[in-house]
Parts: sequence; structure tokens; C-alpha cells
Amino acid sequence: MTSPAPGETGIRPLVITGMHRSGTSLVASLFAGAGVHVGTRLIGASRGNDRGHWEDLDFYEFHARTLEANGVGNEGFSCAADLIVPPTLRDEAVAVVAAKAAAGAPWGWKDPRTTLFLDFWQSLLPEAVFVFVFRSPWEVADSLFRRGDELFIRHPAFAVRVWHHYNRRILDFCSAHSPRCLVMELTQVVADPAAVFAAVRERLGVPVGEPPQRFEESLLRRDDGRQRRAIVAAFQPEAVEVYADLRRLAGVQESSTDEPSPRDAAAVAELAILEWSRAAATAQQVKAVTEQATAAAETRIVAEVAARTADLERAKRAAEGRSRELQGRIDELALQVQRLALGGSSAGADGRHAA
Repeated sequence: MTSPAPGETGIRPLVITGMHRSGTSLVASLFAGAGVHVGTRLIGASRGNDRGHWEDLDFYEFHARTLEANGVGNEGFSCAADLIVPPTLRDEAVAVVAAKAAAGAPWGWKDPRTTLFLDFWQSLLPEAVFVFVFRSPWEVADSLFRRGDELFIRHPAFAVRVWHHYNRRILDFCSAHSPRCLVMELTQVVADPAAVFAAVRERLGVPVGEPPQRFEESLLRRDDGRQRRAIVAAFQPEAVEVYADLRRLAGVQESSTDEPSPRDAAAVAELAILEWSRAAATAQQVKAVTEQATAAAETRIVAEVAARTADLERAKRAAEGRSRELQGRIDELALQVQRLALGGSSAGADGRHAA
């Protein structure tokens, strides 16, 4: 029996994607609970995704091989404009989607790397629909810093550039294929998942059920982001503009305080990003040391515990001191950014992308 070619089953594949650390795993888990088959070989839990990634290894491995064929790391942290899918890998993609569609049930996949290949997938699956999930660039950058990826430890400002590249591609794709796209800020999904799923049924024509109440809001780190927004706006104002465009597309009401800052103070902003990444990494060290101390205290090996706990407490105090020092530095730099922005200086704007 021959497997159906893409598009022959009449079922609209549901593609869930967005920039890394934007909440796509959470959204994919909800769709899986509502009856969408998102894969049988799923990537398990890991650092930063305690509840799993909900990524089908068939698509993950396809994207990884395609990225490597283009000279890009398989994580997909790239600002490359034109990535090519070699013919042999295109044949692999055809076989994968034909196997998924053959089941005759609602299906789809989640993978942030899909964002880099949107034109390829829409040409291969013209019946597919897309759910795009986004978060602010400062929330995503902070999440990447806290996860401790080596790339962003060495080049923290690159986190903002990658965010901008991914989300600029989403905006361009939605402009060309609006009827097939639904754009949602993660906060909208958390606030009212049922409304999101209703939109998928009504606007995209995918017969999904109701979302399960399976996510833990405590896992989503939030803050008002004012200082970090000022840093991002000064370093790469285009990212703040793209974020505002995404929010308008998602129907999020803007406030007057959401306007981007003037394009200045780029050099100070990049230094602030560096200090911010160090502060985030240090905060994670404090957490790790605290967890180790707690574990050690529970071993009941009194002598060893006493010595180890004392060492860990000293390490914890040192890490907390460093974290406070770095946070103070971020506060100072953010104030500098705001003063420079208010002063209207354009110094450093021409070189903001040189790093």
C-alpha cells in the first residue's frame, strides 16, 4: 500500500513554532492533550524544559541535518537569510510527512527551527496551518542566559539578534500567508488557552479539542522588564519594533509605555547585556548551590554534612554577593541608557551591530 503524498488526506497539518524559549513546548503539550498527534518519538525533558520539549525527533533530526548541510549548528541559533534544503533531504521530508498523514488523524509538529524553513514547509505542505508563539526579546534573552548555553555566555548580545531574525521571519511569513497563520503571545495562551484553541478551530479549520489544564504557571518566569527593555531598545531598536508588530498582529493592546526608546546608547547597552547575562548565570549558581546544600543536609551523615554545608553556605554567600553586585551594575547601566536615550544622542548607533 502506497502512503499518501502530502496534501492527499484532507487533514490540515498544524505547525507550532517560534523563537527558542518562547513557550512553544507548553503550547505543543496543550495541543497534544487536545487530540493533535505531535509525534511518537519525542525529545524528553532536559535543563530548561523540565516537562519535556514535545518535539518529534523525525522533524528535529531533519532540521538538524539541514542546518548542518548549510554550515549552521543544529540548535538553529543563526541569522542566516537563505538556508537551502538539499534534494536528498527534501525527499526525506516528503517521506516523513507522508508517514504522519497516513494515520488519518489530526497531526502536526513543534520545533523552533521550523521558523528558519517556513517557505520550504509551506511549499511542501500548502494545506498546513501555522501557530506562532512569541515572547518579548528581553524575556527570551534572559531565559537563554539562565539556561547557560555556551554560545550566549560567550556572545550574549547574539541572543537579541537571533530573536530579531526569527521573529522578523514570522512577521514576513504571516504577511504573505495571513489566512493560514495564528500569532499568539505566550501570555495570551496562559491567560485563556480555550480562546486560543477556539481560534485554531474557527480560523484555521483544525478540529482540536479543549486544552488540558496541565501547565504550571510557576514555571514561567516574569518581570516588568523595564530596565531590560531599555537595554534592548538601545542596542537593537528593530527588535522592540518587531515585538510591537507581533503584539498588534496578536491583538494585544499596546500602552504608551510600550513605545521603543530612541536609537542611541548602543555601546552602553551591549555592555549592559553582558552584565545581565553574567547576573543571570550567577543567579543560577546560587540556585544550584542552594539545592546542593539542601540535598547534603538530608544525607544524615552528620560530620560530612556539617563540613559540606559550611562550604556550600560560604559559596552561596559569595555567589549572592556577586549577584547583587552584578544587579547593581545592570541598574547603573540601565540608567545610563535611559539618560543617553533622553539626551537624544546618536553616538554608537552606527556601530550597534559590529559586535
